[in-house]
Amino acid sequence: MSPVFHREATATEPDAVSALFHEIGVRFSFDPTAPGFSYRQRHDGDGQLTVVALDLGGPFASWGDTDVFGVADVRAASRYDWRTSDESGSGLGRPVLFRPGHPALIMGGALEVTNVNLAPALLRSVAETVYGTEDLPVAFGSAAPVTPRLGRYWTGLAGLVRDTVASEAFAADLVRADLTRHLAVAMLECFPLLGDPVERTLSMAAQTRRYRIAVQFLDDHASLPISIDDAARAADTTTPALVRAFRANHPLGLTPTQYLRRTRLAAAHTDLLRADPTAGATVREIALRWGFAHPGRFAAAYRAVYGVPPRRTLGS
Repeated sequence: MSPVFHREATATEPDAVSALFHEIGVRFSFDPTAPGFSYRQRHDGDGQLTVVALDLGGPFASWGDTDVFGVADVRAASRYDWRTSDESGSGLGRPVLFRPGHPALIMGGALEVTNVNLAPALLRSVAETVYGTEDLPVAFGSAAPVTPRLGRYWTGLAGLVRDTVASEAFAADLVRADLTRHLAVAMLECFPLLGDPVERTLSMAAQTRRYRIAVQFLDDHASLPISIDDAARAADTTTPALVRAFRANHPLGLTPTQYLRRTRLAAAHTDLLRADPTAGATVREIALRWGFAHPGRFAAAYRAVYGVPPRRTLGS
């Protein structure tokens, strides 16, 4: 993953605000509509996800386009009206999606807003994984949520994002990766994605079925010399399709190969706990039993998960 960053900035000139917007791929102008205004921004993220908390004082107008997919969740405002070439609405009480190629005008008052921005390449990759589509651009039919309930779901998720960003957890790569994927799937589901929704639902159901069958197969046969191709055949699918199913359904987005490796590592851990070194049991023998041919790599993988070298578990 690309490095995580944290920036904070304030501005009193409209051009400075526009420059801060441009840093996050949002090419918007910013024009106060009354004397005296304040602007404060907190910007956290990496190359795929950026979370921007804005605190603006005073009425303003903003116009432009965006290079990223971003959702604005307005928490406190006297006004937040938006308009594109084909629709308009209010951001008070429901989130708003800003899309590349859809210039928008915003008329707002003093407000606090959280903008969650995702890179288009990331969103397309997640859409391909979740829905099984190939090489299709992501396109939404509206800036408004599909339903009020899904709008409320996004607002709740935005609160989780704010809490995570405010903690040390956001700097952890795995935490941020999981949050990014969750946000990408939520954006695809909460806003009206163009295409056949029935086909997407069928694709998701098929992937879930394949995933569950393959997980059961890998769990049941981890001690045997099986391959991922074997798991794909058990799930009546292809290996690439099974990889997509795992990425779409596993909580950590693991591939089948990574899942099988973790399953075998857990089995080796159980054997280490039960084995008797005085009877001749060795780490190498147990590692080989579960398919780990290189002792050093096995020890490194074991320590990464269990926090101690395997020989200490065997001797305990």
